[in-house]
Amino acid sequence: ARKWRPQAFDDVIGQEHITRSLQNAIATKRIGHAFLFVGSRGIGKTTTARILAMALNCRAVEGPTPTPCGQCDNCQTIAAGNNIDVIEIDGASNNGVDNVRDIREHIRLVPSGSRYKIYVIDEVHQLSSGAFNALLKTLEEPPQHGVFILATTDVHKVPATIVSRCQRYEFRRVGMEPLCALLRRIVEAERVHCGEDALQAIARAAEGGIRDAESILEQLISYGGDEITFQDVFDVLGLVDWRVLNRLCDAMLEKDIASQLAIVEELVNTGKDLSQFVQDILHYFRNLLVSKTDDSTSLLGLPEEAIGELNRRAARFSLTQLIRLVEQFAELSKDFDSLLAQRIALEALLIRVSKVSVEVSVDSVLEKLLALERGAAPAMTRSTSARGPAPHLERSSPVSEADGSASAGPTPLREANMGELWPRIEHEATGGRVALKVWLGHARPKAVDGDCLVLQFNSGQTAARNIVEKPENRQTLEEALTKITGNIRTFRCEFTDETSRSSMDSDRRAAASSETPEAASAAMQDPHVAKVVDVFKGRIIDVKPRAKG
Repeated sequence: ARKWRPQAFDDVIGQEHITRSLQNAIATKRIGHAFLFVGSRGIGKTTTARILAMALNCRAVEGPTPTPCGQCDNCQTIAAGNNIDVIEIDGASNNGVDNVRDIREHIRLVPSGSRYKIYVIDEVHQLSSGAFNALLKTLEEPPQHGVFILATTDVHKVPATIVSRCQRYEFRRVGMEPLCALLRRIVEAERVHCGEDALQAIARAAEGGIRDAESILEQLISYGGDEITFQDVFDVLGLVDWRVLNRLCDAMLEKDIASQLAIVEELVNTGKDLSQFVQDILHYFRNLLVSKTDDSTSLLGLPEEAIGELNRRAARFSLTQLIRLVEQFAELSKDFDSLLAQRIALEALLIRVSKVSVEVSVDSVLEKLLALERGAAPAMTRSTSARGPAPHLERSSPVSEADGSASAGPTPLREANMGELWPRIEHEATGGRVALKVWLGHARPKAVDGDCLVLQFNSGQTAARNIVEKPENRQTLEEALTKITGNIRTFRCEFTDETSRSSMDSDRRAAASSETPEAASAAMQDPHVAKVVDVFKGRIIDVKPRAKG
């Protein structure tokens, strides 16, 4: 990292938005007296600060230059970190009021052999409140030759009064492509053979940090000599092989808890860091999610073989499952390093993922409703047990086309046959629209008024009524009414009387409480009913025969 440290603005990768601004400011002689460099570790804050100091104090030209020579005494001593007019201070170990007072006294002295006296304070957020107050006065009225460059990884801890007096520059983590290009340039210069998949693995492990990437590469060169393989990266960094993660994924798909626990045991016995393993699992399922939702492979940065394996496994998950798994492992990774029983926490999550089949989310419920709409529900209406027509939960199931009812001609709707025709009308109107089916399920046919059907909603179901009355939903339902009945063209919605409704509900619950246990037991003999109860973890509260139509 020291050998390949940039010595000019153009050599700094991934921060063009900053280097260009600084070069333009120097070229137009609009040089600020205080700069605040913000960003994570190892992405070029201190390096850029040194290049800025070189640009301000380069002696190869008469004034500040956006392209320092790198050869004069000032440039070389600044790059080496021992120039007497460019002072680098660690804010973590020099964070007291007295330290800042020394800075205030010395910055007023004219520089000995440079144009500017420059103070670079790293990790400035670690200064005490008293030290910040002492620094504030100097930032307000600095001498003409004084420049402050403050660097921090946690700008939220820097007082707003300090931030407002600085030119703020946000450093970004470097993307995969420029980071791989830098590593490729280094290995070519060092005459080391390193495959593209290994370079990408190094860049992923560095997570956008240039210094980390260069340090990892140096470690790998020491390990592998003049050739670095993809496997070397995993061995040296203690990462888990993708094949192990594939095995774990397969075991999770098969709900094979024994195999999952055996993989954890294997990793513990080989000395792998479980905290890193959890991060690897999180990134693995992130890649599965990306593979599921995006055909582009550039976001994965993996070898072709690994991408093929990911695509095959991603196809076996639903989108909701992958989102949920990412959320669960992201939650586990929080403060995982501080857990005393890391292995137990990881094993508990793997078991829970395999055992708990119901995900408490709107998306998962809708997916299950869609699955039932496409398969289980129609099959349930067609099944006939030895006890007669299959019973159902709370309200009658829609009549399927397999019964021949949906394809029958118009049947005039009367108050006498409303209960028989309404399931057909509802089924025709909702089709595969699960959301509309849910809201329309709150409506009950009450009366026929000319060519209008009166639908009744409970007084607390305003949302359901509003959705059913939406123009697009109204049109759909009116078309279904015309098609099924021939004599009904429209509908209107009313709220039911709450008192009479409560009385009806009480009567129904009373009747159900006296007859449900035996009827529910009989209903559970039907495999489709049992499947619905199991999927939604519910219970049967009422049983009645399906209306014949």
